[in-house]
Amino acid sequence: MPNTRDPEACAPLRADAARNRSKVVEAACEQFRLGGLEIPLEDIAKAAGVGIATLYRRFPTREDLIAAVFEEMFASYRPVLEDAVGQDDPWTGVVRLVNGLCALQAAGAGLGDLVALRFPDSPALEELRLQVETQLDDLLDRARKSGQLRPDADPSDLMLIFLGNAEVVRRTAEHAPDAWRRYAALQLESLRARPDADKLPTPMTREQRVSVLTR
Repeated sequence: MPNTRDPEACAPLRADAARNRSKVVEAACEQFRLGGLEIPLEDIAKAAGVGIATLYRRFPTREDLIAAVFEEMFASYRPVLEDAVGQDDPWTGVVRLVNGLCALQAAGAGLGDLVALRFPDSPALEELRLQVETQLDDLLDRARKSGQLRPDADPSDLMLIFLGNAEVVRRTAEHAPDAWRRYAALQLESLRARPDADKLPTPMTREQRVSVLTR
């Protein structure tokens, strides 16, 4: 019998647990994308090749699993965001952000329109969301001051762009999979500063944005 007090003897079990968790999250990403967030957890376990008891050991509630999926989604978004905010020219940053995140949605890496359905109540994700908000506010502020972004542009405009792109991707994926590129270009043109531009209607408040994401 192995010595279960020996850390080395436990290593394979930890590795198996990590692999199972990874398989469940990967399967959940795909199943949520295809069937929505209310898809039976048994279907996710089957797609992951694990038993339902294994799924529940890793994720006791559906919300726990949804939070893990959203963390995975944000991990795919992070390089695009970091690249955008790191640009010396802020308008280049805005362009890279919009094109990059729309491309991820089109590729499925960002789970399409899941972010429009429910944002999990997770302290870790709330902290991440606040970090992202701060970075985006800074990027847009620099772009406004450079004179390239329209002065009444607001972070909620980016949110509307990505929610809209999710629907564009969903509706055009089969017959016009590159349609999102034109949509993104049109949205970027709408954000560009122009002396003859009409003033935009009042944007959503921060509270409204949070409510939309957590509905």
